[in-house]
This record gives sequence, structure tokens and C-alpha cells, in this order.
Amino acid sequence: MLKHFVKILKLCRPQIILMKSRLLVLFCIFLLALGCSKDNNQVVPNIKIKSFTSEVPPGGEFNAVLSYSQKNGNLSGDTLFIIRHRYNEKPVPPDNQTTDTFDTIMPGTPNANSAEFSVTLNYSDIHIDNGENDTIDFRFLLRDLNGNSSDTAITGKIVLLQ
Repeated sequence: MLKHFVKILKLCRPQIILMKSRLLVLFCIFLLALGCSKDNNQVVPNIKIKSFTSEVPPGGEFNAVLSYSQKNGNLSGDTLFIIRHRYNEKPVPPDNQTTDTFDTIMPGTPNANSAEFSVTLNYSDIHIDNGENDTIDFRFLLRDLNGNSSDTAITGKIVLLQ
């Protein structure tokens, strides 16, 4: 029986060697994928909303504080897109329609991998007079000078009082 086992072992030896080399290749691919993870090589900007005004009275201001991060990044000259999304079902009268997308060029800032900045919008710039309170949210998107865009950061619901 021992001779039979040795014979089987000799037949399986090339398969065992091939299996070991396959495991080595898979292990190397795993290490390569781990080395290229998004956290270690973050070339796209990332923005998150830290706080925002949830209710804006007439004559007031909407304010949002956003945090920014990007490896080897800099906000200077980047474009911030602000998109207003309305929840009201009542249509806006044609005479009162305005754009729902704002954009602005970020001012010169020191080089930093992360920073905080605030966005302030006047009530008169964001409210549409349709005879009722307006429920909206804002969506923020940052595009750097290389054309890389962040994920979209979305506020919760905001009520613009009539």
C-alpha cells in the first residue's frame, strides 16, 4: 500500500507545483490591487457636507459648510457646481423661472490635502415666488483644474419660507 501511495504522490507532484505557482500569482495580484486602492491614491476631489441651514426665512441666507480632500490637491481655480433640486409639485410660473444650477470658481487658497469652506446664498437668489413655502435641496459637485469631478454631496431638505 505504501508503494501505491508513493506512486500517486509522484503523479500529483507536477499538479502541486502548478497549484503553488498559481497561488503565488494570485497573491501578487492581490497585493497590486491593495496598493492601488482609492484611499492611497486619491486623485479625484472629495467633498462632504458638514452642516447646512435647514430653514431660510425671507431676507435670510442659506449657509453650508463643506469639507474638501484630495491627495496633492488644491482648491485654487477649481469649479464648484451647486444644483438646486425642488420638491414642490406646483409648477413655477414662466415669469418666475430661474436657473437651477450655479457655478463658481474657487478663490486662491494655500496648498492643502484637506480644507473646509462655506457656501452662502441669499434668499432672493434661491427662492422662487410661487405662493408657497419652497422645499429644496442642494447638490454640490467639485471639478478640479485637471477635469476630475468629485462625487455629488447632497444636503437634506431645506425649507424656504414664504
